Amino acid sequence: MKNIVISMQNTLLSEAIARAFSDTGEFRVEQVLPGKTNDTLSLCCAMQAEILLMEVSRLPAHTLESRLKLIECVRRAMPNCKFVLLCDENSDPELAHRVKIARQDHKIDAFFYTSVTPGYLTAAVEAL
Repeated sequence: MKNIVISMQNTLLSEAIARAFSDTGEFRVEQVLPGKTNDTLSLCCAMQAEILLMEVSRLPAHTLESRLKLIECVRRAMPNCKFVLLCDENSDPELAHRVKIARQDHKIDAFFYTSVTPGYLTAAVEAL
């Protein structure tokens, strides 16, 4: 069983994704409460997260830059953790392109668009 921490701005989306991961029986899931992104590092350490899945958007605590800074902090504490970003390629193609570049630059381990199915997302993350 893999430990995964999920950080999303949207509670409904976070709950749906957490449920999809839990339902596979392959993941132990913890969610960072919306508005509590500062708790991410301590939550990752407390549960020995193997994967940190975060949504990226234009909101201040969820920008690509703030997420990459957070990834660096978690990486220093937990070098074996994998980092996955989720973004909406339809509403913000420029941000989606920047997330893709972050993957190409090896700043993250994977990225997914919000248009993927829950089954695909869980299978792809399980394969990390």
